[in-house]
Amino acid sequence: MLPAHHSLHFRVHTRVLLTLLVALFVVTALALAEPAHRRLVREATEAAKANDLATATAKLEQAARLAPDYPRVHFNLARLYAAQQRPADALRSLRTLADMGLVFAIEQDPAFASLKDSPEFATLAAAFATNRRPIAPAGADEAAWAITDVTGIIESVATHPVTLENFFGDVRHRCIWYRDTSGPSGVLRKFSADTDGLDGVFALKFSADGRTLWATTSALPQMAGFTEADKGRAALVAYDYPTRRLRARYPLPADGNEHVLGDFALAPDGAVYVTDSTTPAIWRLAPGGDALEKWAAYPWFVSLQGATLSTDGRYLYVADYANGIWRIDPATKEAVLLKAPTGSTLFGIDGLYAVPGALIAVQNGVNPQRILRIALDGRGEATGVRVLAQGHAALKDAALGQILNRHFHFVADSGWELFGQPSAAPAPRNVTILSVPTE
Repeated sequence: MLPAHHSLHFRVHTRVLLTLLVALFVVTALALAEPAHRRLVREATEAAKANDLATATAKLEQAARLAPDYPRVHFNLARLYAAQQRPADALRSLRTLADMGLVFAIEQDPAFASLKDSPEFATLAAAFATNRRPIAPAGADEAAWAITDVTGIIESVATHPVTLENFFGDVRHRCIWYRDTSGPSGVLRKFSADTDGLDGVFALKFSADGRTLWATTSALPQMAGFTEADKGRAALVAYDYPTRRLRARYPLPADGNEHVLGDFALAPDGAVYVTDSTTPAIWRLAPGGDALEKWAAYPWFVSLQGATLSTDGRYLYVADYANGIWRIDPATKEAVLLKAPTGSTLFGIDGLYAVPGALIAVQNGVNPQRILRIALDGRGEATGVRVLAQGHAALKDAALGQILNRHFHFVADSGWELFGQPSAAPAPRNVTILSVPTE
């Protein structure tokens, strides 16, 4: 689960019209059954390259009908409409984005210069500014604490359900840390051993009985000591909590493909469902199994991220960064894309966690980054979206977390942006853990 600004995710920055369209929608490799909205976006790019703005607009209008909560489609439609002197349509597209609670600096974008004299444009600029406001739990701020002297990328936090001991996955230093509170102040110490041979550590989760700490580990350039020969190496690992030793390792096959195992879901029957962002696919470790098996690899998957079982075990929900959220029946493997409730977007979601009647989501692929509560009905459909937290000073690089005691505890500033160059050596810093009620 790399953050939105990383290459495995799809957030980009805007510039001029043609540059934006080309940069945002270039597709380097197409699946045999490419999702229709992505095909239309690709075709819009080709039309824009040929300066055929009418065709580009028509293609994106079709894409918007198929994926109505795809923010970048609406933003680029607004720019195309403005370029073709269609101010009412441009303003309507911008209103769609404002209603999603997103932020775009439209007053600074030269593509919208022709709209600036419109009262509606001023209203929209004010709405986007309002969308920046901090949101915290009713009547209280988010509880926050920090781990100190961090020089790596803290992608996850897991707390033992009984001892309340805290553990952290570090992509950069290829290890699992724990917070030693035996002294006057908490300090990070290594839980995993260097001889365990971990790559970058992504998700961490405890088994229901608290005896096993599960983790995903994957090789990528941001980890220390990376070489090209490491590409594609990834595994699910299990640590015995009482002995604090590596118990088992379940590597992916060396198939020549790139893999990043970003998250996983622990099923009540002992199965483990693991998301692979780059293949993309879902792998499964059967109860008592000794190897990961490719369980689902559909051509409409794009960038799989967080995974969670509904609290009744009926559905597996999987976040797809450039699609939304898949609801998958574990018995049949049928995958259905959730429809985003009106005025919301389910794009750009990383971590995903189940609570009774809802999902808690880390949405770090939009501006502003935020924590969502997605209400579900009895059929497992999304019926409403509410922002639990956004705008906290530390919430700038949100990563993974854990539900504990009806609160969601998560890494607020993981540090990916500090490692744009793999050789970077940033100064020690504090990493904030935020906690918000799930209701």
